[in-house]
Amino acid sequence: MKIVEVLAPFTGSWQGHNRFRFMPTDEYQESVSAATVAVTAKDYVTIEYTWSHEGQPQNGLLLLGSGPADSGPADSGPAGDANAAGEATAAGEAPPSDSHASGTGATAVWVDSFHAAPQWLTLSGTIDDDGVVRLACTYPAPEGPDWGWQIHVEPGSGNGGRITMHNLVPGYDPYQVVEATYRRQG
Repeated sequence: MKIVEVLAPFTGSWQGHNRFRFMPTDEYQESVSAATVAVTAKDYVTIEYTWSHEGQPQNGLLLLGSGPADSGPADSGPAGDANAAGEATAAGEAPPSDSHASGTGATAVWVDSFHAAPQWLTLSGTIDDDGVVRLACTYPAPEGPDWGWQIHVEPGSGNGGRITMHNLVPGYDPYQVVEATYRRQG
């Protein structure tokens, strides 16, 4: 299935909440979030979103496309702490289901004023049977082996959607950094 078909229920304007933490032992910081999801250039989907950190406005953009099936570099990359499905889970969170094992491919370019600046990240992954887009990449750490990053886009059924982001730090369990939940703007 193509990315535009999978994310069709998520197109439009959304309001919601963003939960963010640096480390898995930190408390989540919450902020208001908004997102606009649109089809662009016929075969791509953009997700533009806003949030804030310590009162400072932040924003980001995901440009998503269909691509070859790829479980993402974080599955076997230097981070090495993703489970067999390439999913990160925060401490105390249930492990992911294996129901999405036979998806088709997805790619993305991601920029975010807080997380990715000043460079963009290129991610690859799957559009899974459960409708979730699961993307992963590695990025250079200040010292030592590369770290991993995962973004999961759950388009929902047209009433709401969710975007989660996970960090994979070598020697530590993967953990959720961001959870943004959205409801259709009425």
